[in-house]
Amino acid sequence: MNKYCVNDFKVQTEKVSRNKKTNNSGVYIQGDVDGTGQTIEYYGVIQEIIELRYSGCPKKKIVLFWCEWFDPSHRSTKVDHQHNIIEVKHTRKYKSYDPFIIAQNVKQVYYAPYPLHGDKADWWIVIKIDIELEITLQHPQHILEEVSDDEILNVEEEISENEENESFDDEEWDNNENETSEEEEWENDGIETSEEE
Repeated sequence: MNKYCVNDFKVQTEKVSRNKKTNNSGVYIQGDVDGTGQTIEYYGVIQEIIELRYSGCPKKKIVLFWCEWFDPSHRSTKVDHQHNIIEVKHTRKYKSYDPFIIAQNVKQVYYAPYPLHGDKADWWIVIKIDIELEITLQHPQHILEEVSDDEILNVEEEISENEENESFDDEEWDNNENETSEEEEWENDGIETSEEE
């Protein structure tokens, strides 16, 4: 699986998002509190989307994201509280092996490179997708989703169909640019009439 919808977000793996106009592979999650009392935030990129199904009655499933995390230390993650800017150094990775995260626990982010590289070539600006969520994950039932035998879930096809419907064809764009509105036609007619008089 390389696409999934969770928490009102549409996410994709880094491989699928590569070379696209929109990138939906960035995620972040809040971690523990450090020695200064600040909450550590982990920023990363989805590499794989894994669905685990549990046998038994009722049958349930859980979705995990296999992520590559950036180094959360102050050397690689900078926060400017005055201007509300977060930067991550994408060339430095989190050294500990802790790639898996439950899909419902993450929030989506977008990474924007600096237009003028220079000394900022290794840094990305973090743009958080602001959607207010109220998620309670105190019990496994909030995470495990029941699946019936008759239910057919094909998330990839649904997302692909939505992307096709949302796409705006270049030819259609050119046609819209060439179209003249009724108001413009009326103004043109008025100009031609005045010239004839």
